[in-house]
Amino acid sequence: MTTVYTKILSSTRFRNSEVSDRHILLEAESDRGRLLFCPAFRRLQQKAQVFSMESNASVRSRLTHSLEVAQVGRYIADQISIQLMEKNLADKEECAALTTFVETACLMHDIGNPPFGHFGEFAISEWFKTNGLNALKCAFKASGVVGAEEYKNRALADFVEFDGNPQGIRIVTKLQRNNDEFGLNLTKTTLAAYLKYVRTSGIKPEEVESPFVKKCGYFSTEIDIVEDVWREFGYNKPQRYPLAYIMEAADDIAYCISDLEDSIEKGLLNQASALSDIDRQWRSAGHDKLESSSIITAALSNAANGRKLDGKPYTFTDFRTNLNRALVNYAADQYIIHHDEVLGGAMSSLISADSAYGKILELLKDYCRDRVYCHESVQKIELAGYEAISGLLKHFSCLLEIGERRFALALDGQKKDDKGDKIVIESKLLSLFPKRYIQAYRDDLAKLSKDEMFHVKEWVLRAHLITDFISGMTDDFSIDTYQTLSGIKL
Repeated sequence: MTTVYTKILSSTRFRNSEVSDRHILLEAESDRGRLLFCPAFRRLQQKAQVFSMESNASVRSRLTHSLEVAQVGRYIADQISIQLMEKNLADKEECAALTTFVETACLMHDIGNPPFGHFGEFAISEWFKTNGLNALKCAFKASGVVGAEEYKNRALADFVEFDGNPQGIRIVTKLQRNNDEFGLNLTKTTLAAYLKYVRTSGIKPEEVESPFVKKCGYFSTEIDIVEDVWREFGYNKPQRYPLAYIMEAADDIAYCISDLEDSIEKGLLNQASALSDIDRQWRSAGHDKLESSSIITAALSNAANGRKLDGKPYTFTDFRTNLNRALVNYAADQYIIHHDEVLGGAMSSLISADSAYGKILELLKDYCRDRVYCHESVQKIELAGYEAISGLLKHFSCLLEIGERRFALALDGQKKDDKGDKIVIESKLLSLFPKRYIQAYRDDLAKLSKDEMFHVKEWVLRAHLITDFISGMTDDFSIDTYQTLSGIKL
């Protein structure tokens, strides 16, 4: 039986799988396995969700956060699937595949995050804003090319707008390679479900006809890949894929509640006081009067009192479970109610900011922003992380300031350049880089045409090689590497 989702769920990969004629469910399971067994996913266990280098194992890392997002994503997808089958929009196998595709997208949603999360993204962006043009000018001069100023916006866009979302696309399509250029070679369905934003770097938001342009979703180096994914689903312009809505909702639900729980676990917040404050703010804002707010209001009231109406204890686990269930049910219902808009990529979100469900998520975000993210213990570690990442970029900047020819010789392990000058520091630094990242650079370099833009495009690939290495580091490894290169420790 052909359904609506027969066309929406594609098993196509950029390289044909060695196992042919698999059912769509098995293709979805294959994607999940490819992700779970890759090193970049495992490294998330030593990347911070909020609290970097945390010794308390009960506090979430990026890995445990991603597992929770995947569980919420499955929960929403299962609720949606029941209704899709009832309406004959998808069959049982397609619904099982849909849930697995969503789970995989959720598992990989933070795979591109650099050390120290959003502060790490900021550190990379700020370094290139301040130092990128000077490095580009030095590289152009060393290569005997003029016009660095003319090409600066194109050359720097990926790095000035550096973000974990587009970096994640690089990781799964190029960097986590086995023996060819296709990375994990995931289905185009999984890649589409991962794409939260549909704008590339260097393009202004107003130039793209879509609501999902707040951040860049992919770098200039992956434009061909993303456009190929869109063509697979018949999109003739940037468009959000339906399953990406579910992944986004799952992430919002999971992190808003978990950040609060982790803050209580660490002792930064007192549970009774925090939940009473949130309940008070909810009521004072009049959110308890909103349509469909009764479940949320009851959960907040019980949490604030620490008791259910029948007098039994009401724990944080009860609060989290009840709130999650309400949010999941709402998101799933919105997907079905606005199904045509979701399929067309025209719906803004499964959890409307104006709804009671959107209001509680925003209240939890604001509470953590005001009481947790600005805490001295968080600030100190983030500042240390900022210094480490900025410092690493400074150490590696010599690789961005030399000409393309000297860099190529250093990469090949040559001792001298064409002028007879010794190549020492560059070679030693490049020896630290993972071989798969260097091979990704070589693969992309081989595709460049020797036109007037060659030196700009090569420099961009070189800068990506450096940011690939740094952003792939765990929090503690980035600190250790910075200290080693700075001569602070051996």
